[in-house]
Order: sequence, then structure tokens, then C-alpha cells
Amino acid sequence: MVERTTALFLFDRHAPPRAARPGAGMPSLSRSRPAITTPFFDAWLTGGLSILGMGSVLVWLLLFGGEVAFADADWIALTILINSTHFLASYRLLYTSREAIRAHRWSTLYVPATLLATLVLAATSPQRDLVYAQLVFLSSVYLAWHYTGQAWGMVSVASRLTGVDFTARERAMIRFGMRTLLALHVLYALAGRLPPAAWIEPALYIRLYGWAFYGVCGLAVASLFVGGVAFAIARRRTGRLPARAVLPWAALYLWYPFWYFVPGGFLFVQLSHALQYLAFPLRVEVNRYAEQAPRTARARRLRAVVVYAGLVVAGGLVLNGAPLAARIFGEGWYSTADARAIFMAFTNCVAIHHYFVDGAIWKLRSPKVRHDLFSHLGEKDGAIPR
Repeated sequence: MVERTTALFLFDRHAPPRAARPGAGMPSLSRSRPAITTPFFDAWLTGGLSILGMGSVLVWLLLFGGEVAFADADWIALTILINSTHFLASYRLLYTSREAIRAHRWSTLYVPATLLATLVLAATSPQRDLVYAQLVFLSSVYLAWHYTGQAWGMVSVASRLTGVDFTARERAMIRFGMRTLLALHVLYALAGRLPPAAWIEPALYIRLYGWAFYGVCGLAVASLFVGGVAFAIARRRTGRLPARAVLPWAALYLWYPFWYFVPGGFLFVQLSHALQYLAFPLRVEVNRYAEQAPRTARARRLRAVVVYAGLVVAGGLVLNGAPLAARIFGEGWYSTADARAIFMAFTNCVAIHHYFVDGAIWKLRSPKVRHDLFSHLGEKDGAIPR
């Protein structure tokens, strides 16, 4: 947590004076080391911390026969500081702009309205448990695309910011592994579920699932080497390959064995994904704030801290209010079985909606998105991913 907090105070190390505007006096790539926070903290946030932490736990568990298990309730502080905050950060970016709401009506209005209607109908239906279970499954499947897609976005941004432009073949080799892990994630989501149709015998389904699972695991191992070769080729071709362009990819390969082998391990997969993301919306906040009027470096840093603190409070209340109330005040209406089920369904709806929200706000082909995220570097340098 020290590393992440410190990174907020280092947001503007490479930023030009606010008197300068894009195209006028901006630092060039040859004289700076562009990053979202700093190169060092970018590397730790997008993969380094999760590799160190998860790797240590797996070594302890698998090589030394140690015992470890994680319960969500024991880590609620980290959940509020990291995971809940990353959801609220996306909502803040999208819903504070009327223009963005109008431009993305599907993501901002129609999807949340549909999810809200589903929750209301489920709460009044005798089949609510079935509906809740399907929401959990749907959110799990969406996360497969979301986790792997974000990891590729981190690789892409870090590589382009440092002047490494992957060829089409290199991109295909790297993304092949991510798509394999996407399939593995979906198989995780299917684990323990009944056959999808009555005409499939349960025994046959279990056998087919086993073949698919071990086949995808083998493919994932092979894709690890394929991706490593792609990075090696890119390094040989360009003469450089910064660690922060590789770490998000490497972390992804560690998340899934951690989830599989460690009881309660998915909690830290969630936290790693959220930590990987947080610096990006905070960078947008700082850049937008700095463009409103000339700001000192101290004011920009304070802005990042204030926004982050507000997101922590909002995330804690919206996404963790019921569990916190149960822990503080004991049993009550907010901790009955029905209340817990409704709350769990609500959080899964937020996870599903989050996928659509991020799809609306992080289209790097949009000049406005690129400007908001990279204006502290200077667009004239051509370093901004397109």
C-alpha cells in the first residue's frame, strides 16, 4: 500500500509547466521517460506487486508445503481501498460528463436500467436464487474478457510509451496467450455447474469438461513460451523492451494458478486487477484538472489524493456498506440471508456494468481519450498509442 500511495504523489514528475500547451514546449521522448505515474511505479502497479506477492504465496504453498487461505471479510480494508475504488473511478469518469452520457447511451442508461429491472424482478420472484446464480455466472464470464483485455491494454500502452511498436505477428503471439487464459477463466466459471442442457449426461459432461480443462492448461503453458518468444523478438528488433511492458502479461499468467491453488485466491486476483487499473483514471483526473487553469505541482498532487479519498469513501458506502454494517452493528435486516443475496446480486450487476463502462471510456483510438490520458506527455511527440 505504501508504493501505491506514494505513486499518487509522483504523478507529475514528467509533466511540463502548465504554461505550456500541447505542441508548445512539451518534452520529447528523447529527453524524458514517459509514464502514467513514473516508470518505476507503473511497473509495480501493473504487475510487479502481484507477481511478488502471489509468487511468494505459491512458493510457500507448493514448494514448502505451507498452508494458506484467504477470507474476503478479513481483507475488507484492502477491498475498499483498491477494488471498490476502481469501480467508482470508472463511474466518476463517465457520469460526470453529460456529453459522454449522451454519446454512450447504451453503457450509461440502457444496460444499468436493464440490470436494475432484473434485480427488482428477481427480488419479487420465487425463482430469485436462479436469477442471482445466473448473474454470478454472467459476471464471471465478462470478467474473463475484462481481465485479459485490460492486461493487453497495459502492455500496449507501456510499449508504445517507451517506443516499442509490436508487429502484427508479435501482437498475435502475445494475445494468443491472453485468449487462452480467457478460455481458462471461462472454464473456472463453469466449474461445479450442472450440464447446460438435459440431453448431456452429467458423467459425460464431467469427462468433457476435464478434457477441455487440461487441454486449455496445456495450451496456456505453450502460449507462455510463444509470448516470451514474441517479446524476445521485439527486443532484438527494437533494441529495448522495458519491464513495465512485460509485467502485466507475466502477472496474468500468475493470477490463474494462484486462483486455482490458493483457497480464496480469487480475492487477490480481483485486488491485483483493480490496482493495475487505478493509476489510469487518477491520471485522467489530474490531467483534466491541470488544464482548467495553471496549477502548481503540489496542487496537482493534492488533487489526486483528494479524488482518491473521495472514491474510497464512495466505494466503501456503495459496495461495502452492508458488510461493514454487519461487522460493526451485528446481525440485523442488512445481514439476513435475503439481504445478503440481494446485495451479492447487486455487486455482480455492478461488475457486469463495469465492463460496459470501461468499454465506453477507454477507447484509445479516440483523440479525446488519448488527450485526457497522455496530455502530461505532449501529443506532438507521437508517443500516444493509436
